[in-house]
Amino acid sequence: MTSSDKDKQKKKKNATTAVGAVALAGSVAHVAHARGSGKIKVGLLGCGGRGNGAIKQSLQSDPGIEVIAVADLFESKVRGTRDSLMRNKSFEGRVKIDDDHLFWGFDCHEKIARCEADLLCMATAPAFRGRQMLAAVKAGMSIFTEKPVATDPAGCREVMEASRIAKQKGLAIVCGTQRRHEFGRVELMKRIHDGQIGELVGGQCYWYGGGIWYRGYQEGWSELEWQCNNWYHFNWLSGDQICEQHIHNIDIMNWCFDGPPAKFTAVGGRGWRSYNSKQVGPAKDVCKKYNNGSDADWEKYNGDIWDHIFAELEYPNGARCLSFSGHSPGNGRGGEKIVGTKGTSNCSNSIDGENKWKYEGKHVNGQQQEHIDLVKSIRAGKPLNEGRRIAESTLTAIGARMAACTGRTFSWNWLLNSSKLDIVPKQEDLKAGPGIFHSIATGRDDLV
Repeated sequence: MTSSDKDKQKKKKNATTAVGAVALAGSVAHVAHARGSGKIKVGLLGCGGRGNGAIKQSLQSDPGIEVIAVADLFESKVRGTRDSLMRNKSFEGRVKIDDDHLFWGFDCHEKIARCEADLLCMATAPAFRGRQMLAAVKAGMSIFTEKPVATDPAGCREVMEASRIAKQKGLAIVCGTQRRHEFGRVELMKRIHDGQIGELVGGQCYWYGGGIWYRGYQEGWSELEWQCNNWYHFNWLSGDQICEQHIHNIDIMNWCFDGPPAKFTAVGGRGWRSYNSKQVGPAKDVCKKYNNGSDADWEKYNGDIWDHIFAELEYPNGARCLSFSGHSPGNGRGGEKIVGTKGTSNCSNSIDGENKWKYEGKHVNGQQQEHIDLVKSIRAGKPLNEGRRIAESTLTAIGARMAACTGRTFSWNWLLNSSKLDIVPKQEDLKAGPGIFHSIATGRDDLV
């Protein structure tokens, strides 16, 4: 190598180092600003019901929280959230959202990532969570994210990568599995992990209830915009009910075993959604709006999620836990039970068996406490990072759905490392226009 070549290589190395230093300095500046008792600037990404709830809980968690930016797919939701927060006397002086900090569109997550927020609260549709978390942590922001965080294995891997980057940069990630922040459950899990109910040999978890909202046609919205607003009913957007709601119970099972299952087997199906008049009627109306008055293709507007999924989750020690999730008329059932060789627990506040115990301490609202714990960890310079854990619980729910939709049994190792399932469109393909509709799973689909 000539001296000229060496000089060029040295200059290139120095330039690369300088760029890396600038990027790191940006993230360190965010973290340093948020420590101690200083102000923590917060942005909100996703202005639906949960997003509006989460940003209020963030404001209530610490008097130093200031909201400076809001983003959503829809301009009307962005302005509505800003106006609502500005009117709330409880937050007077702490909502400072200028017009140039209102962002909307399919790329709104990229826009808000460029603002000066220290912390981003995320409550968009689960499909987009991985790419949005990556944008936020690369910009040096800590994160509160609602659950679940993906709808396919590819998205879960994005979240795991975001968690890795956050750890490297000293950023926090806390997720909306609020039961992990309830004092009673924390005390209970210490006892389960200490062996007070013996070796875990089995369990059950349930989230089975009635139907959910269905949102009709909105004047001026494209088909894809309508679909994103009605995200729960489409697998690529929500991951199905097992991801969106039953993840709470699945996360408890994983907490008991201190990690995800080793094997998945499941069955399920769809029936009620295809004849539920409260949903079929509005679906036909939507179809007519987008198809010149015809309802000939109404089924696709009725969504593709299933009514029910029954799964067996086999954990590394051989224990098998049954998972029941879905929507249908009639009585619902929720909760968890874990069985050990020395006793059982309701996974909430008590143990029955040789070491009988009941929690009698302080009770807190987990949805509020998770924000308190998040901010405390940032201020203490000891950021919580729940990113990989929520990715694993999300992937557990996805694995159960995949097993049911394909009729196949497979391992966690294959799901995490080998599955190529990627059902979310690339960012450049998301724009106002036609919807993205997939066929309803048959129970014998190909395993991808």
